Amino acid sequence: MLAEFLADRGDWAQVMPGARACLFSLEDGPFSLPLRLEPLQFEALFCLAGAVALTRRDGTTLTASAQQVLLLTDLSGLACARVDAPLEGILVAVDARGARESLKTICGLLGGLTLDTGQVRQWMASRGGCAVEGPTHWSRAAFVNLSRLPRSERVRWCVWKSVELLYLLSNPEEQAGDLVPALERKVAQALADTRRYMEEHLDEPLTIPVLSRRACLSTTTFKEGFRRLYGLPVHAWLRQRRMERAAELLRSSPLSVLGVAQSVGYGSASQFTAAFRRQYGVTPAQYRKNV
Repeated sequence: MLAEFLADRGDWAQVMPGARACLFSLEDGPFSLPLRLEPLQFEALFCLAGAVALTRRDGTTLTASAQQVLLLTDLSGLACARVDAPLEGILVAVDARGARESLKTICGLLGGLTLDTGQVRQWMASRGGCAVEGPTHWSRAAFVNLSRLPRSERVRWCVWKSVELLYLLSNPEEQAGDLVPALERKVAQALADTRRYMEEHLDEPLTIPVLSRRACLSTTTFKEGFRRLYGLPVHAWLRQRRMERAAELLRSSPLSVLGVAQSVGYGSASQFTAAFRRQYGVTPAQYRKNV
């Protein structure tokens, strides 16, 4: 998907057999991304600024923004994918067949390290083939050290960190509490209904006690079930969706920045601006100007 889109838009380097990386910066946009990814292909986007927004066929959304890593192995569950420029990052594109020997060599050099790609495929499948890593201790460290490296070394660093991430995801002990188990149908339906309610009331205060009562679930069941079903804690999902709605309004409506802020549940333009900048890397006014 991203490798095809960036084919003639960035600086590509073949880092090792089966793995290449692209350092890029997009100033124009927005763009729709092609929903194509060959079997046994793996993409990891280290997002430095801007955002990539994915919409699944079930209507749920997933956004990767600054200081996050977007992982892609299967696009069949997606309805569309969009880039809101400016977007800056490093894309690592891996051909699993071509990289097999390279990974074996790396594991051998590290004393026989075990890297179970089957476990990684299972973890990604539980997330519909698309996942966002971060913010976590691992992602923060990866980006902090990336910023300290000379530009010429950044693509190699991201390939190395991609291998490290594959190792972490292939470790059953790391995954033990993280794989998405099946939810009871009644619980899943209650969560889906509540998510739709949240979508329709982004301008209102939405707290976990209120939402869990609306879903007729305990707060623990509501929080754990929501994270399993949608891949994010409730507050993180809500913050992300509010920022996506805000971006839509900035692109398509004449509302002032304060008006947009109030439309997505912020009473203060300054709080909204800080949250928007964390998500997209620019202020709402800069975002509107760029669009």
